Amino acid sequence: MLMAQGGDKTMKDFKLRQYCQLVSFLGRALGPDYEVVLTDLHSILAISNGHVSGRSVGGPLSDVALKILQTNQLPQNSSILNYQGRGINGKILRCSTFFLKTATGRLEGLLCVNFDDSRYHELARKVFGLCHPDSYAGQNVEISQITQTGSETFYSDLSTLIEDMFSRVSGKSDVAGEKLTYREKLRIVLALYQNGVFSVKGTIPEVSARLGVSTATLYRYISKVKKEADPAIP
Repeated sequence: MLMAQGGDKTMKDFKLRQYCQLVSFLGRALGPDYEVVLTDLHSILAISNGHVSGRSVGGPLSDVALKILQTNQLPQNSSILNYQGRGINGKILRCSTFFLKTATGRLEGLLCVNFDDSRYHELARKVFGLCHPDSYAGQNVEISQITQTGSETFYSDLSTLIEDMFSRVSGKSDVAGEKLTYREKLRIVLALYQNGVFSVKGTIPEVSARLGVSTATLYRYISKVKKEADPAIP
């Protein structure tokens, strides 16, 4: 099933309709194990077979996409093929991303295809069961995926994204802002900035609440870490 967000802010209406139709077509043609996702530089615009990763329209970009946008380090190729991602439901996915660019090379969106092969694990076990006695297969054959460090992570909503980032930086997800020192808060803000979190609409009030500071204070923190990360920033 395709879902699309009206009033696209970054892509022209005609191009958006074309891309949305492509998302719908690919989702139906490839089947329910393939999730097809269209995003602009902020959030999901259209998605087919969203049950694969557990996401829906309006959800935030993945951690990998945010990092690419923040560092502005696009791969030389027009796409990245067959890398590992993790769905909200914990499933390990095979992911591929195509970068949608303008004629001048400016990035304006992402078209992603994510494949869930979990249904085939049971099929593989049955095949091995045909080759070996049940006792042997049970003791000697295991069908599993190797989880890679640094694999792409998908998020269902803004709160999940921020919670995961806080957990990565602080080592715990339930960190209380009032218990953090000034330097600890700056370290968290720097990590969030470097991972592109503040490019997502709505993060400022949520992060400021998590840190126990005002939005004005958070903006001062961001300005400070920007200068530390890039001294050329005035």
